[in-house]
Amino acid sequence: MGYLAPELARSGKASPLTDVFAFGAFILEVVCGRRPVEQSMTDNRLMLVDWVLEHWQKESLAEVIDARLEGKYDADEATLALKLGLLCSHPLPGARPSMRQVMQYLDGDMPFPELTPAHLSFSMLALMRSEGFDSFVMSASHPSSTTAMSIGTMTGLSGGR
Repeated sequence: MGYLAPELARSGKASPLTDVFAFGAFILEVVCGRRPVEQSMTDNRLMLVDWVLEHWQKESLAEVIDARLEGKYDADEATLALKLGLLCSHPLPGARPSMRQVMQYLDGDMPFPELTPAHLSFSMLALMRSEGFDSFVMSASHPSSTTAMSIGTMTGLSGGR
């Protein structure tokens, strides 16, 4: 579920931007060492993208980097990867970069846009529910669960675009 772009519930069709979404989830998974969707101890779902965004808002982005790396990584590259993962995983397709732009950011051929956490502030579970994923979200692992954890807000969705 964590790799599926929310617009797939509407259209049922993959596009280059749905691939960008999945790539963003993959980047976050690799850097954080966590699955895109996890079940918490209190039977709630934790969306990785929401968790990373919350840490960025608290200016504690370094805390989401996989501890198994034991500090053996370039902090600037890790920060770029996390921010790029968030941008690619934006719930609105028009706010996501193209894969060409993603590669240019990663190669250093194009400067990463100046973003703040407010530009990317969203709650993935809340948006997925509004996009028709509600039954899928609830049935993914515990059909009886009626609660879902959501950490973002629904402000700043357009990212100024």
